[in-house]
Amino acid sequence: MLDLWISTKGNKIIISGLGHLIKEIPGVLQRGLSRSAEDIYHKAFDFLSGPGAKGEYSSGRWKKRKSPVPAGGYPVPVRTGHLRTLLDWLEPGETKIGFGGSFTAGSMEAIVYDSAEYAMDIHEGKRSSKKYGPRRYITDAFEAFNQGGKFEKTLEDEIQKEIRKHGLS
Repeated sequence: MLDLWISTKGNKIIISGLGHLIKEIPGVLQRGLSRSAEDIYHKAFDFLSGPGAKGEYSSGRWKKRKSPVPAGGYPVPVRTGHLRTLLDWLEPGETKIGFGGSFTAGSMEAIVYDSAEYAMDIHEGKRSSKKYGPRRYITDAFEAFNQGGKFEKTLEDEIQKEIRKHGLS
């Protein structure tokens, strides 16, 4: 239970004692950021899960069949799965090292990234992907996630959980 204090001084009412809740806010915000980043990651994964090359194992070796979707499709067709494998996300304060370098999220940041060497080329439609144009799977994932203000709602949900935990609702 919160140690809520209410006092009056002349024509003022002073409400205090929310210090414990204020101390919890950084953790609350970090949980909201983590939940949001994880949801965005899953949506980006879906944008990297277009129909791709089919194959079969026969006579002791893998035989690749032609893809039903031409190169440059969107959602991005799965060819090797490498782009999806190297898609990842960081919780606040976390660091990971991937093929594309080191990734570090600040204490009040969450990051969704793809460490495949060619991820930016596909995302921005550059170099070998220039003829297909941008396929902004991470940007599109955030926009799909945030429809209807879901980012703010996720943070508000975490704040409400903390308020209920301390008996203020």
